[in-house]
Amino acid sequence: MEESKKNKMWMIVSIVAIIVIIVLAVMLINNNNKGSDGKLDKTGSKAKKENVKIVKNEASKLALEEYTSDTFSMKKPKGWTVETGGTGIFYTIRVYDPQNTNNQVYLMLKIQPLLKSASAKNFWQNYYNLSGNNSQYKLFADAVVLDNPTTEGFYQKFNEITAYMTSIEPSFSTIKFPKFTNFTKQEEFESSASMKSVALDSKVLRGTFTGDNGKPGEGLFMASIVNFGNQYNGGVDMLYYMVYDIMAVTAEKDEFVDYKDILLESVNSIEFTDSYVKKTIDDGNSQTKQALALNASIQRAFDSYMSAWESRSKSYDIMSQKQSDATLGYERVYDTENGDIYKAYNGFTDDYDGERYKPVTDDMYTQKTYGLSLIHISEPTRP
Repeated sequence: MEESKKNKMWMIVSIVAIIVIIVLAVMLINNNNKGSDGKLDKTGSKAKKENVKIVKNEASKLALEEYTSDTFSMKKPKGWTVETGGTGIFYTIRVYDPQNTNNQVYLMLKIQPLLKSASAKNFWQNYYNLSGNNSQYKLFADAVVLDNPTTEGFYQKFNEITAYMTSIEPSFSTIKFPKFTNFTKQEEFESSASMKSVALDSKVLRGTFTGDNGKPGEGLFMASIVNFGNQYNGGVDMLYYMVYDIMAVTAEKDEFVDYKDILLESVNSIEFTDSYVKKTIDDGNSQTKQALALNASIQRAFDSYMSAWESRSKSYDIMSQKQSDATLGYERVYDTENGDIYKAYNGFTDDYDGERYKPVTDDMYTQKTYGLSLIHISEPTRP
């Protein structure tokens, strides 16, 4: 009888032990297949907060390095190409990303002559022909007509103007001018450029364009349009416009917010050598001397850019960035520990079960992003 009771007791204990083992096994299997909230990700596995992986974007990986020549020095983005052309007051600098030429810093001190009307161009072409093709008059016969003497009008004809400059001046053969095809002004702001006091128009523009790589770009653009004077012949003004303070900082469309800080730091670091400034002043006129307060001029340009950026329409940024994310299949999240903003694949917040990364608010669409935020799953692997 006593033996029978013991056997029953061992049988109960064994059954209980087996049940406990089965329950623990089921719980372990469920934990391997589930996140804390029980949501499946797109691969059928559960996303774990500790598996979030950050992939930095190109802008956040950029660093500046010193660049020095006989003419100027600057801090340029590491790995970017520097090209220069022109001489004296017509000196030109372009610094660009060889992987995406829309990412760039561009500076040109002066362009001239730009004619005031088609009638003036016809006059100069006739004069050139009557002179027996005297090269002295070809400069004006081939000149571009700037019929809208504004900063916007200048950039709308930028490609035509730089092609003209290349054709008449051999020293521009060492630089490939940027392309601002289909330039479209979005906003304009007053500048504090060096030639503003004598300019017909001197603005900072926020605009979009198609670059020399065929891709859309955006950025900040500045130029000051100055009237050289007036001289009428048969009711036609034969003189021309000059353009000073020509500067642009641009990036791939919808990525300018990510590149802005390093581009502005780079352009603000440009400093011309004393010997170059002195020689160019000695060779120039009073307006040239005013323009060649170069290093102070660049600082004023930087201040103009910063003021324009702070005054921009943030509602446009929010709309544009949201549209870009929708097109490319992204949503944005921010890191609650450091405030950094990341683009994530659409559906990230459904898959992610942690607390560190949260969806951005609308005002965060006006801030730079630092890369992609991914849920990294080892089996199966998310692309």
